[in-house]
Amino acid sequence: MSIEEIRKMVDALDDQMRELFEQRMDCIKAIAEYKYRNDDEIFDPNREKIVLEKNLQRLNNKEYAAAYERFLQQLMDSSKVYQTQWIGEQETKEQVNQA
Repeated sequence: MSIEEIRKMVDALDDQMRELFEQRMDCIKAIAEYKYRNDDEIFDPNREKIVLEKNLQRLNNKEYAAAYERFLQQLMDSSKVYQTQWIGEQETKEQVNQA
């Protein structure tokens, strides 16, 4: 297989991952909305630990474990940043509406 063929496969996987990422972020937004309405904390260390352990156990090729753990942590960190921004925007809107 040529490098061009392999790169085409990677490009196709990137397309799928982008679509899944957007679906995941839609869920993250719904979680942010729930946390905002219920005054919940954004960061739940127990939940993160469970997510990491569960997904690392399900990983078929354990050779990728360290890279996959970094990938998952990056996703969770990005999710926390997004939730923080989204909730901040809602709080700003509330303040403007109350003024």
